[in-house]
Amino acid sequence: MKYLLLIFLALNFKLYAQQQPDMDFPISIENPKYGVDKTALIGIDASHHNLHQLKTNFAPFAKLMCADGYNPISIEEITKQSLDPLNIFVISNALHSTNVGNWSRPIANAFSENEIDMLESWVENGGSLLVIADHMPFAGAANELAEKFGFSYEDGFVMKSGRSSWPPETYSKKAANLFETPITKGIDSIAAFTGSALMAPSDAIVIAKFPTTHRLLIPDVAWQFDESTVVKPTEKVVMGAILKYGKGKVAFFTEAAMFTAQIVQDEIKVGFNSPTAPQNVQFVLNTIHWLDSGLIVDRTDYSVKD
Repeated sequence: MKYLLLIFLALNFKLYAQQQPDMDFPISIENPKYGVDKTALIGIDASHHNLHQLKTNFAPFAKLMCADGYNPISIEEITKQSLDPLNIFVISNALHSTNVGNWSRPIANAFSENEIDMLESWVENGGSLLVIADHMPFAGAANELAEKFGFSYEDGFVMKSGRSSWPPETYSKKAANLFETPITKGIDSIAAFTGSALMAPSDAIVIAKFPTTHRLLIPDVAWQFDESTVVKPTEKVVMGAILKYGKGKVAFFTEAAMFTAQIVQDEIKVGFNSPTAPQNVQFVLNTIHWLDSGLIVDRTDYSVKD
């Protein structure tokens, strides 16, 4: 069984390395949030060696945001000037330079103390922040940022015990691991694709918890598991949570593919384009609409990015 698991995990890593954004996935929104004259800016972090950026693996997310009337822009540096015009700021799978191509411990914090303080101040004064940190090493790189808001990432892999098939994981209200929240109204189930784990503060609203069949694996090197790998239960960790923080809002999640659309090995659909994730598009829209800070700009002042 151990060798079967290792073969499966090696396949997962190969698939991960071959992922490409699925820009052909059709998106149609009957009543967009914003119209012809007004829009709202969604900043997507590109300043921390992010695996998911505006023109790479988060391009389908940006396409969805454009269809809803938002204007996604790339943020090359976190400063007061770059944050102030934003309705929402999205950070997905940030890394420190020392861990680019080196997914072994120690995993360095991706954010400077000044950046973390600046983001907290921005949220406290009305900003909205979406942080997504996937399995190791991304959760470790974002943990200090999460802790500033009362959250904590476990930098590992949440996986089903004895798994023998490719994800996704399905979270559903029927299974009682997807909860009725402001961002799951009208949604019965969502799918996610192998991520990390999150500890949320008591005043946060938990979106989903892991199935009881799952365990948290914490290896020394990403995707390399053996008898020495630390294994933890998942009863006290969650898949995602949201929180009102000062005058603003934050949302923390443990898996990035569920917010975008990707293809691996030229055929396997991973994300909201997957046939196993028919409600993920609406879930992403619900999340963004809950985070929406109400900051609107004239569309003529900003060009929509492709």
